[in-house]
Amino acid sequence: MLIRSCFLLPLLVLIFLMAGCAGPKVATAPASSQAMLDPVRVKSADLVLTLIRIAEQGSEGTLIEDPGWREYVIEIENISTNDFTVQNVKLLNTDGRYVDSASTYQQIIAPPDVGAEVAGDVAGTVAGIAVGQIIPYGGILFSMLSNAASTSSVGEKANASRIFMSRVLKNVELAPAGKVEGSAFLPNITRPKTLVVDYTRESSLYRIEIPLPLSPQQP
Repeated sequence: MLIRSCFLLPLLVLIFLMAGCAGPKVATAPASSQAMLDPVRVKSADLVLTLIRIAEQGSEGTLIEDPGWREYVIEIENISTNDFTVQNVKLLNTDGRYVDSASTYQQIIAPPDVGAEVAGDVAGTVAGIAVGQIIPYGGILFSMLSNAASTSSVGEKANASRIFMSRVLKNVELAPAGKVEGSAFLPNITRPKTLVVDYTRESSLYRIEIPLPLSPQQP
């Protein structure tokens, strides 16, 4: 009997271990659902705005080096008959404050000042505000930025700064039928409400908005 018990005990332990492995698993949330978005495309009378992705520190192709920042990769197409200039991209939080995007590469390698409010941003000064109409998005967007940021990983800060300036969506002029893909480097705030793009046309300021947060990609 003693010999038989010695054989049965390891067998029972093995059965319990196998049962534990086959049991239900607890689902864990991704490190950042914001970095796993399907592209979202909205349209106004002047432009088509596509939010391609939201990248974070460690994402492929991003210049982000501090976890306090996110890179909103955006495509803007001018569908009007007039030139316009993309002035700025920013976030509106649920408290009604505008949070500005970074203007220099040096800003995104250090923690952001999330308390910074865009100075002089008064809704009454905007000639037109459009919450873009979401339109069906089909196909695949291939970001032209994916290879450009690899230089920053080997410490070439000067080159990374040059890449940042060529990518950032501030004061970018577009002719009719013109298109640009670029980025807005924004603080990783906890309660983003709206992604806001300001642009000027014939000396008047206009705005298009994408409501946030967006749903993550489905597995």
